[in-house]
Amino acid sequence: MSASLSDLPLRTLYRPRDTIGPHAAAWALEGGADQPVILHSLFGGGTVTEPGAPTLWFGVPADGALSSLLSVLPEADRLHIRRLRSEKDRWSVAAARAALRILLSQRLDCSAQDIFLIRDERGKPSLDPQRHGAMAGELHISISHARELVAVAIGRSRIGIDVEAVRGFPDLMDVADMQFAREMRDDLRTVETDRERVALFFRFWTLGEAFIKATGEGIAQGLQSFAFSAHGRPALTRVDEPWGPCDRWSFGTLGWGEAPKGLR
Repeated sequence: MSASLSDLPLRTLYRPRDTIGPHAAAWALEGGADQPVILHSLFGGGTVTEPGAPTLWFGVPADGALSSLLSVLPEADRLHIRRLRSEKDRWSVAAARAALRILLSQRLDCSAQDIFLIRDERGKPSLDPQRHGAMAGELHISISHARELVAVAIGRSRIGIDVEAVRGFPDLMDVADMQFAREMRDDLRTVETDRERVALFFRFWTLGEAFIKATGEGIAQGLQSFAFSAHGRPALTRVDEPWGPCDRWSFGTLGWGEAPKGLR
């Protein structure tokens, strides 16, 4: 049985302003700033015109039953999702995993049910090489989900994506002091308003999460092992080995209601 995104209770985001609720997103791509990222969900159309091009997809809830998302997933995923207490969490996890399978099925010209995924010890998903052969080493994938927003990234080089619900909280700077590099902590302290500080915090947070997903190191890499620019096109200003040099990577950010930053 084949499935498409249009069969699911998901609404693809075709425009940056086409959203519900405040969110921030960031992505990391190995290959340098000149390598383009196709945001086919933002610029219209549901297909990738360049088979090797990296692709990002964003979606939000639409009318329909959770069961239609679960029908795309293997039994282990269905059991995990049904155990989640929050209905919104059940939707976001199921939507991200179902969308990933469908987008991969379009790349591999097979049904979503014929996609077999494995996860490493840090939880990073990848195609099962025993089922998909050489293609498993050629496609890199990443997913992220927040309540009411999910995202999928697929590329031929290391790629990572992160989405977060933007919100202020009292111990924001305490979290930044524990997690961020000194350069980014200093940048946060120079902003003049709480609103600007929250926006900059989530720029740094989503960029950092996307980067450690792309490297595959996860939290073991540590968010203090690198620093990002505070303004304009997102870029690394420092990174520890073995993940340098800084221009080895390209990045993009998206605060809903803004134009995407980091695109050629």
